[in-house]
Amino acid sequence: MRRKFFFLTLYVGSAVAIFTFREPLTRWMETESTWYMDVLICLFALLVAIVPAFPYGVVAVILGAKYGSALGTGINIIVSVLAAIILFGLIRGTFTAEGRHKIAHFKGVTFLTEFTERNAFMTILFARLLPIVPAQVINAYAALTKMPWKPYFYATLLGKIPFILLVTLIGDQFFNEANYRGIAYIVAVYVLFLSFVYGLFRFYTRKP
Repeated sequence: MRRKFFFLTLYVGSAVAIFTFREPLTRWMETESTWYMDVLICLFALLVAIVPAFPYGVVAVILGAKYGSALGTGINIIVSVLAAIILFGLIRGTFTAEGRHKIAHFKGVTFLTEFTERNAFMTILFARLLPIVPAQVINAYAALTKMPWKPYFYATLLGKIPFILLVTLIGDQFFNEANYRGIAYIVAVYVLFLSFVYGLFRFYTRKP
């Protein structure tokens, strides 16, 4: 409960800060940046995506405003997927097979562990599409199971696209045009999409 409250507070605080400092952020985004500054920005975004203490969605909004919807989406997807692969590799290389087995079979996650190892692709895909569990937790959990890296990579790539597209478009609409009606439409479409995905998830995971 405390962890959920912490992340909720972090998201709300970040949203308030972005709204409060919208004007200086907009001026910074409108300035031309050199190629090495762009590289540093992307490296900073990658670091944030790896560290579980800060929500990457906040950075994705800013990158969407800085680079626009098309380029911003591409950058966010590359950074987010690359961070997921790096964290997956670090955790899998750090923990022993015995340690992974013990952690992955704790009480309360046994069913999810068995389901993951039986159909890794669909599990990670649904976990990415339904942004309930933090991305870093999904990365760590996948690394602690016997999941092969290929289905993890493809499911992560496909599953991250909708949310990344959402936050990038919000950043572009909020900072560049201040189009609140457009933001409302984007969020409404995303909520409908999540409802559809959740229905598929319930159908897919129902007991025979």
